[in-house]
Amino acid sequence: MAALVSSIFRVAMISVRMFSSHWRSCALAASLPFCMSSQISAQPPPEEVAIRAIDAAELRRETRLRGYTVTEHYTIKTSRFHSSAEMTVAVEYRRDKGKTYQIVSRTGSAMLQSKVFDRLLREEGEMSRGEARQQTLVNSRNYEIHLKNEEIRAGRKTYVLDLTPRKASSHLLKGRAWIDAEDGTLMRIEGRPTASASFFAGRPMITREYEKAGNLSLAKSTLADSSSFLFGKTELRIDYSDYHIDVEPTQ
Repeated sequence: MAALVSSIFRVAMISVRMFSSHWRSCALAASLPFCMSSQISAQPPPEEVAIRAIDAAELRRETRLRGYTVTEHYTIKTSRFHSSAEMTVAVEYRRDKGKTYQIVSRTGSAMLQSKVFDRLLREEGEMSRGEARQQTLVNSRNYEIHLKNEEIRAGRKTYVLDLTPRKASSHLLKGRAWIDAEDGTLMRIEGRPTASASFFAGRPMITREYEKAGNLSLAKSTLADSSSFLFGKTELRIDYSDYHIDVEPTQ
């Protein structure tokens, strides 16, 4: 009799353990959709990811890039006077001093040299230092940024962003930017300044292409097209070549 009771007790305990295990499994299975939903909802939306990426890339460039030298070649053509001019400049940028320029060669219209090239170099030098430089960066401090779509450029996933300057400036463009989705580096920006540049009448359409140096972006070319009563249709192009960069060592 005792043996029979013992056997019944063992069977009952096994049934209890199996039921308990089954209940825990059911409870876990029931909670999985909630857990997975929580993980999915915890992911920031794509627009926030893109904004964080471009902000981080600009901050990385400003903190890591101690300086560089580059050769800049300027070409300008106007339709009204059928005139043109060219200039080659050796540029040095230092984080604590901004840009300095040494003119290597000039050809063409003396008026375009003085009215456009000289004023452009002077303003670019002024805008490359201190707080003035910070106000030209492509980041969420200076722009309202919205994700438009995604593209593949040069075999890489790219975010296409709509940019609206937070204030009127000849150095901030209302338009679009293309950034590398992996590291946020600028690949291209295009648009019109929200204030007229002093060396252009009106607001030119500006397109700037970038190239990568590690995980930093550097200007490759700039094209500015404008029309005005004084000069007619004007095309200004700047090509950047022979970069030598000085960066902070990685930790």
